[in-house]
Amino acid sequence: MADDHASLPAIIGLTGGIGSGKSSVASIFLMLEVPVLDLDRVGEQIIDSSPDILPALVQAFGYEILDGDMLNRKRLAEICFSSRDKTELLNSILHPLIWQEMDSWVKKQKQTYVIVEASVLIESGGCDRMDATVVVMAELPARRQRVVSRGDQTGAVFDNIVKLQCSDDERRSHADFTIYNDSNVESLELDVKALNGLLIKQFGS
Repeated sequence: MADDHASLPAIIGLTGGIGSGKSSVASIFLMLEVPVLDLDRVGEQIIDSSPDILPALVQAFGYEILDGDMLNRKRLAEICFSSRDKTELLNSILHPLIWQEMDSWVKKQKQTYVIVEASVLIESGGCDRMDATVVVMAELPARRQRVVSRGDQTGAVFDNIVKLQCSDDERRSHADFTIYNDSNVESLELDVKALNGLLIKQFGS
């Protein structure tokens, strides 16, 4: 659990395996006017804005991640998702800056709680920074179909990512709240609205 910070909103981590639908859940929280910070997007912004990050990535993963002077994000992802060691190396470069950005963002929020969305919240130890963790669950075949059909990744890349992410059992062990995304959008919205009420009740003053 995060340190006591009575003057700040509660920090609720939102995570789930690739294709589970955590971004859909995040969008519903936004509809409910709950602030949401996407740490994956923060990482992308850090790469774009920090002059020290690109050289560090090249030193770690080689010039093959570049197209000219620009980062080839797809190639970087392919390399980093090829092994757990390379994934952890990428995280060691980005995560300290990501946590700094998160802390700064949280201090600016005034609501009862905020949502921090992250793909590898559990794997990175980020749950320890949260006041509670919400895990989005879905069956693996459905997750694979979602990812491949929207063109985000090939089936092979999806399978590699799944191998590097933690198991569903481990996710359940870290979950304070679980949302199952195996039905339709209407059902998902009802579940998130119900969870919103629980979070307001639990963390409201």
